[in-house]
Amino acid sequence: MQEIGEALPLVSVITPVLNGARFLSDNLRSVRSQDYPHLEHIVVDGGSSDGTLDLLRTAPGIFWSSAQDQGMYDAINRGFRQARGEVVAYQNADDRYASSQAVSTAVRHLLGQPGLDLVYGGFRYVDEQGRPLGLPVRPPEFDLASLRRYNFIPPHSTFVRSRVLTEDRLWLDPELRFAGDWDWFLRLAAAGKRFGRVDAVISDFRRHRGSKTSSIGWGPRLSEWRRICRRSGASFPVLLLYESVLMPLRRRWAGTYS
Repeated sequence: MQEIGEALPLVSVITPVLNGARFLSDNLRSVRSQDYPHLEHIVVDGGSSDGTLDLLRTAPGIFWSSAQDQGMYDAINRGFRQARGEVVAYQNADDRYASSQAVSTAVRHLLGQPGLDLVYGGFRYVDEQGRPLGLPVRPPEFDLASLRRYNFIPPHSTFVRSRVLTEDRLWLDPELRFAGDWDWFLRLAAAGKRFGRVDAVISDFRRHRGSKTSSIGWGPRLSEWRRICRRSGASFPVLLLYESVLMPLRRRWAGTYS
């Protein structure tokens, strides 16, 4: 990124956390190791009692706060409101960036195409020890019809111009619990925002028993999906087919969304 020099925008990475001490150090280290020179890391804690606050108190180079919130997306919104960056992203406490070039790779693509409002890249599944599971997942080029069928955009590999929040008021829905990213991307698309794909692996998504993805039952999932489908006009039966049958098979066999 040296060729752009002082023109580089500040990037704000938000990490929501609640009792995430087990993996938080890995997350903090992955952000701290980025080669991008203008970066701030904001950690929003929801009132942890497991040692998370002890880690935050001694972690170098971060901004953090701790207070009760309505859930993950409310915490991310709080971080977005604190952010000073022209570009924002969020990375959950149990996930991490896949390399030290992750942020610079994504921002280079965003700066190279001024008409884009956000960019997204690929990711790897990793196990509890951070070891890769299968092939990297490389999402397809943006297509609204496909997004209305299922969420192929990895939120932890996405970078958004902050004007989408501050000027257009397109915040995450704090009442959602696990599919707020899909809802957000659908609303961004409905508002005419332009998406771009980065052909690079940006982040690592950790699979473990304590993750929100693993712990949420089918009842809350179905209720939230129905709500999002009603709001966006997406087909609930089609989404259910993709999420419960087609996408798990594709992820297992091919390691890709496409």
